[in-house]
Amino acid sequence: MTVMKTRRLSREEFVNWIAEAADGLPTLPRDIALRGSRPNDVTLVWPEHQSDARPVICVAESQLQDLFAFVSTYSTNLRPYTAYFRVIPLELIDILDNGAREHRNETRLARMIAGASIAEAWLAAARQSGRPSNVVPLLQSSLSSALGQVVLAGYNDLAFDWVQREWIETRAGLGDNMSDQNCEGISLAWRLVLAAMTTLSQAFLDRSGKLIATFIADAVEAKSVRPSMLRSLSVIAGPELDLVKLLAAPREERISRFNATIADFKSSGARGLQAEFLAGLMLAIAGNGSFDMIRSAREFDGWLDGAATWFGICAALFDESNVLAYANSAGRRVVRDLLRRDDPFGLPSRDIASTEFRFLETNKSDVFQLGAYGPGSVEVEILPNVATRILSRDSGQSGRSAEEREMLLRTMDEMSHLAERARRILQGPERAERQGDPYKPKRPNRYR
Repeated sequence: MTVMKTRRLSREEFVNWIAEAADGLPTLPRDIALRGSRPNDVTLVWPEHQSDARPVICVAESQLQDLFAFVSTYSTNLRPYTAYFRVIPLELIDILDNGAREHRNETRLARMIAGASIAEAWLAAARQSGRPSNVVPLLQSSLSSALGQVVLAGYNDLAFDWVQREWIETRAGLGDNMSDQNCEGISLAWRLVLAAMTTLSQAFLDRSGKLIATFIADAVEAKSVRPSMLRSLSVIAGPELDLVKLLAAPREERISRFNATIADFKSSGARGLQAEFLAGLMLAIAGNGSFDMIRSAREFDGWLDGAATWFGICAALFDESNVLAYANSAGRRVVRDLLRRDDPFGLPSRDIASTEFRFLETNKSDVFQLGAYGPGSVEVEILPNVATRILSRDSGQSGRSAEEREMLLRTMDEMSHLAERARRILQGPERAERQGDPYKPKRPNRYR
């Protein structure tokens, strides 16, 4: 267990510390005389035996806006401020000493995050007029990506709630490509994954939730979906649906049974956790973990939104899943990035923190210029090792701008050719060809 040291600084002491630490070198605060605390004090946190640590700045959540207003005045060269220093709410200080994180099966969990992100991004793209050419930023902007990183980091329920709220609030009024998601079903799915993958208590779960969490834990440990695991889900599936037989059935029969079950759900108005989980699991079984079945997830849009997330999670559990190779290996790139862990007490690697991003209410257009993927895309850190990408509406078009420009140029060339042809016809046969005509006839009298 890592021993953390904390130091409370007044605003004056904090400014002096920033002046020393702004050069980028790790600088621990000097020992100061004990004094009474003040409401606007700043707390620095770092590991006791890490000499090269870069302290994390902690203030009460209610003081975050005041802190960013303060540093924007006294540290004008450090903008955005959270690109240089990490700032988190004082209420979440315990996550810096993270003892709940599981170090096994991280790759399997990262595959589940990638699978759910692919499913959600596909539904988001299906609601729009065109498909994005750069898929990875869209996957990184999904709610499943953010909540899945909470599970991967082993954070607690308090951090889970914070990340979900920050994900929603940072997108407020921006028209982000993923802001139309129904968060309730997605959040519940990842709460169950959190219960399955960490040492946190499952006492808050009902019977169905415990069965689903146990199924996920067993499948992750076995690195496959086995009949014995599906047999334990008979309470959720009901007497008329045998998931074990469905797993062994031919592909056509699996697809037919999925379609029949979805039709029954629609006619009965089934909703909620059991319907969403069962629909997503059955679609994953129908394709034996193949994401080529993702087109059928359109059946869930606007009705069983959480089922798409469950499809992505469950499909990634199959040992034959193509989650890494799907969409030009977008899943592989997402998994690779998820497994790269940042040191919470090192230099931030994201463009800005969500708390500061929300503070810049009137200057978000300027913040969007900071993104490594170009204008319209900014990477936002919510907590250490939990980040999301925010895409403006224009960024979705920028991914297709090269293709659109090429098509527009071809159209303009054709229009120019037709205009030149019409002009030649109107001028009559006596017009001689001039040097430099952009479109010369291949044979004489072609336009006459």
